[in-house]
Amino acid sequence: MLNTYKSIGLNLLLFLITSFPVIGQRFQLAKDYDGLGIVLPKGIRYDQLFREGEIVVNVKGAKTISKGEHDYNCFIPKGKNGVDGFLFVSHESNDTNSTLGDGGGATIFEINKIDGRWINKGSFNAVDFSKVGGTFKNCSGALTPWGTILSAEEFPPGSNAELFNEGGGSRDTSDFNGMKRYQNMGWVVEIDPVSKTALRKLYAMGRCSHEGILIMPDSVTVYLTDDFTPSVFYKFIADRAGDLSKGKLFAYQQNANGNGGTWIRLPSDMKSLIDSRNVALQRGATSFVRMEWLTLVDGKIYISETGQDDIDLDKSVMINSTWANHIQATKNEKGAYDYPYGAVLEFNPYSNSIKPLITGGKGFKHVDKHFSNPDGIAYAKVKGKTYLVINEDIIKNTRGRVPEEFLKKDKIVNEIWWLDLSIKNPVVDDLKRFLIAPVGAETTGGYFTPDYSTYFLNVQHPDSDNPEPFNRSVTIAVGPILKKGKNKR
Repeated sequence: MLNTYKSIGLNLLLFLITSFPVIGQRFQLAKDYDGLGIVLPKGIRYDQLFREGEIVVNVKGAKTISKGEHDYNCFIPKGKNGVDGFLFVSHESNDTNSTLGDGGGATIFEINKIDGRWINKGSFNAVDFSKVGGTFKNCSGALTPWGTILSAEEFPPGSNAELFNEGGGSRDTSDFNGMKRYQNMGWVVEIDPVSKTALRKLYAMGRCSHEGILIMPDSVTVYLTDDFTPSVFYKFIADRAGDLSKGKLFAYQQNANGNGGTWIRLPSDMKSLIDSRNVALQRGATSFVRMEWLTLVDGKIYISETGQDDIDLDKSVMINSTWANHIQATKNEKGAYDYPYGAVLEFNPYSNSIKPLITGGKGFKHVDKHFSNPDGIAYAKVKGKTYLVINEDIIKNTRGRVPEEFLKKDKIVNEIWWLDLSIKNPVVDDLKRFLIAPVGAETTGGYFTPDYSTYFLNVQHPDSDNPEPFNRSVTIAVGPILKKGKNKR
């Protein structure tokens, strides 16, 4: 039966890949796109799974309204049939909630696929983070080979006052685990999805604006990205496979000529780990511009670098660091520097070389293509070919980051793109449009089932005046419309 599902998945992806170039040429953005929902190709549908405002249950059985700002997804199959499992969704939030806990959060729930449709089974269950002192803006993450989930805390606060947020954030600002409460935010958190509780914060991995987490096949090496400017690229080597609580932390330093690089060992004392970015920059770590998600494909690591406007290139900010070789920031009218479109980077862990795979900007042949500020990233393999699936999270709608029609309407519009990795030196014209999001929304959390037949996706922070369901954060499953009975068990 599993082969049946693999066939369905391959057929879906082949349909998408062969159809999108035609749709991209015929689709008239200004005329046909109203921004009120998602745009999908004919024959593809979505199922709504989890929406901000659903009733959720905490570990003690108390019920309340769910958090929003849905970000990371991961699917945990129950068996080998590919149609049963659990979905984990993180919440990139910092709000007050006496039932679920202040700050960030996460939700786990069971789902089934019947007659080509994904449905919820049972209740929405909130993860309990009280053991680790709460969390802050749970962002990206990773499913470990040993069955736990890692959740990244992004944009850690710089003070207890920022954490407290005038009573609208985390209200408990007492010291925790020997540090100021705000210093307890900004780590990687390990979660047991069975008990739905946080097990520990992985302090040995350092404190920064954690985003992407990539566990290598050896279950020892972990690559970590930092969503900040200047951003540091980290590597963590655990003392023991399957246990990330102890190990050595390193920061990447690119060679002066851009070919290859080295890893700088960072101190393991708590004072240094709390300030890991500045410690790394002081030791000469290379600077990037807001590193986001990352994924391993055939031995290479692909990293989304989202870019930024108004970058401060002052040496006092950089400390002893230099910019990555590929970054060519341009000076703007304010006297600051812009790296407005970002790029997807390719890192070779064997040679330690890093370079742009594709840079953002506007298409030359296909002027309706505007690729900017990559964020979430995943991959799919289809009949010997491999495709990156890239989510946008544009900074602003200026500088050609959206089509001119949207700029005139002052709209924020993000898209999802496919990129064939067999293309040498790809450019924006080579991208295939996968999906267009509702106005105001970032698409994130893109995660495929093992057979590639379903793509789980979060539509985060859409405009509140959009019609339902896209007026609040929502988790959906994207897949083909199948004839009834095609995927019964």
